[in-house]
Parts: sequence; structure tokens; C-alpha cells
Amino acid sequence: MRADSSTAGNAPEATSLVPIDSVARRFQIPASTIRYYEERGLVLPVSRHGGRRWYGQNEIRRLAIIRYWQKIGRMSLDEIGEILPGPDSSAAWQRVTRERIDSLGEQIGQMRAARDHLEHVLDHHEHSPPDGCDYFEKLIWESGAPGAQRPGSSG
Repeated sequence: MRADSSTAGNAPEATSLVPIDSVARRFQIPASTIRYYEERGLVLPVSRHGGRRWYGQNEIRRLAIIRYWQKIGRMSLDEIGEILPGPDSSAAWQRVTRERIDSLGEQIGQMRAARDHLEHVLDHHEHSPPDGCDYFEKLIWESGAPGAQRPGSSG
């Protein structure tokens, strides 16, 4: 059960509640990050006492879930906010997860293309930079900004 501001006058039990600064150190994040999560409605302190926010094990677990989804799932806080309620409350978590998978697939493709290109540059330009190479020049103008033309070419 969450404490509200009417219980803020009661000191939290040291064994069950943890102050925000200790939680922040545990997750190696600034306390302001936790307060930001609170502003976004992702986590709420159980109690406030002496001007400090205090968190119980459920809230600390929720923070661990948020951090995990950010780091491993590479999800935004908006996405995490949609999936936090879990599968029992809605099917949104499945949609968000599928969209994230699709986005990661696109990013993986882009990263592979970037790696392949850079490896190609190193393989073909071991002793000199690629600048001025006909093949490289063709690539930069083909993949440049829409409407960009190679200097000296007619449009």
C-alpha cells in the first residue's frame, strides 16, 4: 500500500524503506533521474519524510525493470511507460515490443552497412585516405542529401 502525504510525518522504517540517495547509488544514477521518472509517472516513492523520498522493495524492483528495459531493450521512457503495466492490463506491451524489435532490426541493418563500408574503405585505402578516390566520390554523391549534385556535374 502506498503512503500518501498524510503519512509523510511518520518516520519510515529503516529496514523496509530506502532513501532516494541510496537507491540512486544502487543504480549508479543521479537522484534527479529517479525524480524525473517520478514526474513521468513511472515510479512513485512510498513515503516522503524530512524532505526525502523513500522507496520500498516494489518501487526499487520497478526501477530495476525500467533500467533493464532501457539498457537491454533499448526502449524509450515512453515505450517503457506503455509496457510497465504488463500483459494482464493490456496488449500494448506486445505492440510496443514488436515495434522495438522492428526498429532494432532497422538499426542493425544500418550498423552492418556502416561497418561494411568502413571495412571496405580500410581494405582499399590502406596507405591513403579515401578522399579523391573515384569509387568513394561516387558513393558520397549517390548517398548525399536529396538533390545534391557532384560539383561540375550537370543537373
